[in-house]
Order: sequence, then structure tokens, then C-alpha cells
Amino acid sequence: MRSIIIGLSVIFFALSVFVTYKAMNLQSYTTAYSYLNNQSGLSIIPAPAPMPMPPAAADTLTQPGVDSEADKAFAAEMQEAITQLENKVATAEDKIAGIKTVNSDTQPRTVTVFGGKIFRSGQDVIQDVAYSAIENLVQEISAFPNSRILIEGHTDNIPTGKSGSDNMDLSLRRAKAIANILVLHGIPKDRISVTGYGDTHPITSNSTEEGRAKNRRVEVKLLPQEGAN
Repeated sequence: MRSIIIGLSVIFFALSVFVTYKAMNLQSYTTAYSYLNNQSGLSIIPAPAPMPMPPAAADTLTQPGVDSEADKAFAAEMQEAITQLENKVATAEDKIAGIKTVNSDTQPRTVTVFGGKIFRSGQDVIQDVAYSAIENLVQEISAFPNSRILIEGHTDNIPTGKSGSDNMDLSLRRAKAIANILVLHGIPKDRISVTGYGDTHPITSNSTEEGRAKNRRVEVKLLPQEGAN
């Protein structure tokens, strides 16, 4: 879409220059010179003055600084073409703005992040969740009944140390733990999707206990359905 706008702008500029040039209606006058060789050098002889024309014939010529009917018609056509190009450019810009608006409206919006001390390293058991946080989350979700609920689990980079369970599996179990809380508070199960990312999406360094605690988190997001008001 950007290439279309650039192309239309170039055409618009070229047409503007051409119309300006025609509007100037420059009159050129030619002076004829005859050069004769003689013993003293070159002689410059002015060309004879043009023969006077009958008034009727002179009236049919375009006077200096006055556009002919053909030039006026051509200028009108060029102005119409420029107007059409401007309208096309404006339409293209509106379409781009519309695409950006649609894309921004359909992006998931994070409403709550459960992190910190809620999950201990290597565990999916919820340690402490404030009732007010759950209540606020349920109210937020209920206010958008047509939205999908995305619950994404994350871990730090410490191995679980359990056979058959890695960080990817652990992050998924953490997401399901939060999903179960929402279901218990009346959120329909068919609106909820859970995903586990393991330790692939850290938000800070895992080199400290504080950093690892922040990376052990579950994010709850809302995804508006297309066409929903």
C-alpha cells in the first residue's frame, strides 16, 4: 500500500509541473540573422520585420498572456486528473488507517499478571492470591462477554527436577491452575484457552531470585472477537 501512495504522489507531481508549464504560455520570438562574408569581416543583418496581417487574421491568433480555448480545455482536464489522483491518495490513506485500527483492536490485551511469590520454583500450586485481584479480574472479563480469554503460563530457567515434567509442562499446569479459579467464579470454560511457554519468554534476567520470581508468572489476556462491538 505504501508503494501505491508513493507512485500516485510521483504522478501527481509530474502532472503539476506539466500543467504549470502549459499555463505559462510562453511566447518565443525568433530573430533571424544573416551573416555575410566581406573584406572587413562578418556583418549581422537583422531579419526584415514581418508583414502586417489583416485584422481578421490577427484576431484568430492567441495574444501573448491569453490562453487559447484548447489550452483552457487542456488545463481543465489536467486539473480534473489531479483531483482524481488526490482522491485516490486520500482513499488509500484511509484504507491504511482502517487496517491499522482493525489490527490494534484485535490484539490481545493483558488484564492481569499473576507473578511474584504466587508460584514457587518448580511448582504449579498457587501459594497466595488476593481475593480482590480475582474479583477485579472476573469483573473485567465479565464486562467483555464476547472476548476470548487467553491464559499464558511461564517459568524461570530452573529445571523442574521431575521425571517426565519439564518447564514447558510446568508452565501449562500453572495456566490451568488460574483457569480453574476463573471457572469456579462463573467464567464459562469454553471462553478460556490455556498455553504454556516454559522459560522461553522471560521478562527479566534469571540470574537472581527476584528475577526468577518475576519470570514465574501467568498472564491473563482478553482477545476481542472480530466483528464484536
